[in-house]
Amino acid sequence: MRRRTLLMGAALAACPVAACGTGESVYALGPPARPGQPAGTVVLTTKSDVASAVKRLQDAITAGGGTVAATVDHTADAKAAGVTMPGNTVVIGGSPGAQAPLLRANQRAGANVPGRYLVREDTGGVASIVSNSADYVAAVSGVLDATASTALVSELATVAAKGAGIRSTPLPAPLLGVTPDQFLLVVAGDATVPATVTRLRNNADRASRIVAVIDLAAATPAPTIRATTEVLVSTPAAEAPLIAAVPSFGLEMPMRYLVWVDDKQVTQVGYTDVRLLAARHGLPVTDPNVVRLASDADRLVKIVTGTAA
Repeated sequence: MRRRTLLMGAALAACPVAACGTGESVYALGPPARPGQPAGTVVLTTKSDVASAVKRLQDAITAGGGTVAATVDHTADAKAAGVTMPGNTVVIGGSPGAQAPLLRANQRAGANVPGRYLVREDTGGVASIVSNSADYVAAVSGVLDATASTALVSELATVAAKGAGIRSTPLPAPLLGVTPDQFLLVVAGDATVPATVTRLRNNADRASRIVAVIDLAAATPAPTIRATTEVLVSTPAAEAPLIAAVPSFGLEMPMRYLVWVDDKQVTQVGYTDVRLLAARHGLPVTDPNVVRLASDADRLVKIVTGTAA
């Protein structure tokens, strides 16, 4: 445990100058250190097709006492948007027991749980599973206490291995450049959590759809946490070209919006900075579709927090 704490602390405190700081420099992460494997991810090759791997992942999540919150077929969404690409499906789910310690340590972790497992197929028809490591989840959530992610370490490894049909998982790509700086953009709201979630539902762009609404507080076993809800919003027309260009980016979509009450009883709305997510996968932050997703997210949050001009 002590070693994991030190490693995580080093990732947060000693990231390269080009990847830290504020402003545009935070996006200058460069391409993944390992081709097709962004920082903090685990990649497992599976001998089955995409549909079979997706089913095994879903079964592994429920067998561990978890719930499958969403399964998003990026390939089908892309086809509807006029984009063709190999199989690419993300399964989102997990158990309350594995995610609760992180949520108690920092509610912002709600943007990174439940776990995400991407099943992607290469042009040769070989499928693989890409997932985030527990260290990555803790790091971008700003949680340094390694004990808070102990249960998640086990769950992520078990689900991914069962999905791939193997017994163990390899080491993740290094957390090079990974930092909580700007990962979650946060704006204070002027309504309750339920009212804010309703605004999210009602004001998503007509080209978008609400994929899932996850009440993380209701699912957390005692001791419970303050009201915390995650909303997943998909915009296939903008997402599809990005995933077609860099398949691992399917791990990051749909967009995540987190609504919670902080320790001062103020409602906060956080949303993942899609430019930082794009940089993690080697996509240019100036790509028109990245710009569109960022602009749509900014617009939506201004509306739901009552801060729109």
